[in-house]
Amino acid sequence: MSSDVHLGDIGDRNPVVTVPNERYDALRHPRRLRILSVLMDEHFLSLSELTTELLQREDTSASDGQARHEVRLSLVHAHLPRLADHGLVELDREAAATAASDTDTDTDTESTAFTISLIDEPPLSPAILSLLLEADTDAGATLLDRLVHPVRLRLLEFIETQDEPVSVDELATVLATRLEVGPTERCEATIELHHNHLPALADIDAIAYDRQASQVSQSAEMESFL
Repeated sequence: MSSDVHLGDIGDRNPVVTVPNERYDALRHPRRLRILSVLMDEHFLSLSELTTELLQREDTSASDGQARHEVRLSLVHAHLPRLADHGLVELDREAAATAASDTDTDTDTESTAFTISLIDEPPLSPAILSLLLEADTDAGATLLDRLVHPVRLRLLEFIETQDEPVSVDELATVLATRLEVGPTERCEATIELHHNHLPALADIDAIAYDRQASQVSQSAEMESFL
């Protein structure tokens, strides 16, 4: 099992730890996740290039002018400002405001040039993004609700790095002492794992959870993205 997708050493302070809870709310949208996925592949793109990539990945015809206009409108008015507000992407605010004005006046010529770039260490690994983006529409809403959570993302990142199943007791110790999110008492961490986080992750097949043996491992579905 590879750990290439893990964002930093689990013993170090990971960017996901310092992410305010409201930033996770900004991630609970399929198009915003797809924007991050595109930028993980390309690192930085112009508005026009990002629009084209999204149209291709969302199976929308890039030659359809109306579809292109609608995607660009959603980017400059909603998704990019929201992602930038929470420190997930970097963009030229002045140029973005000009682009927004162009779309408002229906002069969408894409003459305003600015680039959008990903922050150096995004709080979602490529494998987790893939899990979310590969889901169908109905399941995707459930995945976003269950998975985009500070504690669960950190748990999943830790489980990704393990070559063998990990016991719930060990996972509780890791949660309480090393992940810097959630409860700091091992007993409380065990209760939260058993009654909250592990069932939620197992229900969406993000992990394989053997309740009888009290062991957790990466699910076959997650392994397919590594």
